Amino acid sequence: MNPPLGTIAKVHTAVVFRDQAPKEGPDGNVRALAIRDLVAGKPLRWHELPWLHVQERHLAHCLQRGDIVIPSRGDYYSAWLFEGADDPVFPLGQLNVIRPTSQLDARYLVWHLNEPSTQQQISLLLTGTTIKALTKAALLSLEVEVPPMPKQRQIAELDQTTQEIVAIRHRLNEIDRAEIAHVTRQVLRSGATHA
Repeated sequence: MNPPLGTIAKVHTAVVFRDQAPKEGPDGNVRALAIRDLVAGKPLRWHELPWLHVQERHLAHCLQRGDIVIPSRGDYYSAWLFEGADDPVFPLGQLNVIRPTSQLDARYLVWHLNEPSTQQQISLLLTGTTIKALTKAALLSLEVEVPPMPKQRQIAELDQTTQEIVAIRHRLNEIDRAEIAHVTRQVLRSGATHA
């Protein structure tokens, strides 16, 4: 039997500022992680997140190494693993943060959550008609397959390799686009015409 996530992990929702949202700016004390960063379709680079200034009482909500972040609203529910960053990272808005217990390898859980069969289970837990929502209560009830730890770690290593390959391919595409843009600008400057 697969236990519900709530028995093998802690789940909390990100802080939602309803009255006065903190302002982004270079004098911030945390990096701001929002749902838009998780659904951008490119590898997440923590150091590129915008700076945000939050009150000291909110600093306890910053991500800890091994936390998993998953959107709580929208059309996509891919999970992301936080492996640490040079600056504090503060999740805000429509996000759930999952903190696995020692029974779970965090990267394994990310792989499990992103598996098509689990994504199908998640889609059945969504509420709302126009804007879909993955509530904390629904996430806590999600059943998780928990193989022995050596198997979890083996799957986690394979998933990490896959993520590294995806990041390398994305970077190569960025380099190709930059190179083509550079050559195009040179052609424009030289006044050359295309036959």
